[in-house]
Amino acid sequence: MSENSRRYAQAVPVIAILMVVIVVVSIAGFCIKTLMVQHQVVVGGDRIKRLEKELAELSNKNEALQTKKDQLTSVPALQKAVGKGFVNLVKIDEKCVVNVSQPRSSVAIAAKEER
Repeated sequence: MSENSRRYAQAVPVIAILMVVIVVVSIAGFCIKTLMVQHQVVVGGDRIKRLEKELAELSNKNEALQTKKDQLTSVPALQKAVGKGFVNLVKIDEKCVVNVSQPRSSVAIAAKEER
């Protein structure tokens, strides 16, 4: 029996060392993954902040352009432009106007079917 105990005496520390190594590698892997996730969260947060800032700037620019468009297309502004000769309007003769009658029934039915 003493021979058997000596024979497996070296195996026990090797198995214990392998178990400890496996546990340490698992813990190290978990820690590395945790750090990677934290880094991605920080980078993602910075990107979101930057995109929100760009969106706010674009919204302000869009609002300013819409206001300018509304001012330029208002009736008084157009009348002023016509008065200065900036906008050249041509009178449309009656012979150039195409009167559209009621739509044909086949066209109306086809339009209803598409809906």
